Amino acid sequence: MKSLLISFIIIAFAFACGCALQSTTQAPAAAMDPVTSPVTADLLGNWTGPMQGYDEGRGFSDYPDLKVLINISEQKGRIFTGTIVFVANGTTKISGFAGAIGRDGRSLTIAEKDGGYCTGEIVGTDEIELVYMQDGSPYSIAIDSFRRT
Repeated sequence: MKSLLISFIIIAFAFACGCALQSTTQAPAAAMDPVTSPVTADLLGNWTGPMQGYDEGRGFSDYPDLKVLINISEQKGRIFTGTIVFVANGTTKISGFAGAIGRDGRSLTIAEKDGGYCTGEIVGTDEIELVYMQDGSPYSIAIDSFRRT
């Protein structure tokens, strides 16, 4: 009877330790999950800056006659949306876009409504760099260095 009681106590102790260890090891893992954890990067606001690129048929350019303004108007977790305003030679073109912040909290991917897409990264609190790509004909690529205004 005494050995049965000791066995019961050992099993109960092992069970209690196992439950305690399981709950403490799982909680931090869930808290660190980048899918369920909130992203601290706030991208809301207006962004503008210079760009350099290459366009088929035109060659390399610093786009001196083009001003680009990005307005990120909504953000929910890692997903954001807004408009891109292009001003060139007195003509204004506005295009919608949607984007996502990568699991690393820094990388960006953006799809534009009128075609083209960007990849990039969050460089700092008020700085992002985007690489714009347009496939097809004419194809083009540009590096945009944006600062929050």
